[in-house]
Parts: sequence; C-alpha cells; structure tokens
Amino acid sequence: MSVTIDERALADHEDDYVIVVSDDDYKAAAQRSLDELGISYDELREQAERGDFTSSKAHALWVSIGGTVDL
Repeated sequence: MSVTIDERALADHEDDYVIVVSDDDYKAAAQRSLDELGISYDELREQAERGDFTSSKAHALWVSIGGTVDL
C-alpha cells in the first residue's frame, strides 16, 4: 500500500521515523490495494471473519487496514 507523506517526524530513536498521512490519502491507498486484489472491503472483512484469505496479499492487507476504514 502506498501513500502520500504529509509529514515525516523523527520518533524516539534517531533511526525511526513516523509517517503521518491524511485520512483521505489513507483511504485512497487502501482502496487502491483492494482494487489491485480485485476485492471489496466487505469481501476482505468476510475473509478475515472466516480466517480464510484468498491470498497472502489479502491477509497482509487485512493486517494493515483491517477495522481501520469503512470503504
């Protein structure tokens, strides 16, 4: 999933960065990822509820965005 960086701030450790994105950019990136997989957010959520993902990419996307957006 790729996003546009609005702000890049130094975290507690000098080699760690926190990337802050807007809600719109986050949702757009999530939707692009769903589109690439050819599934809807509802379908991804159903896969998560069953614990049976159609691919490792679908599983990784759920780990990344599951429950954080309503698309």
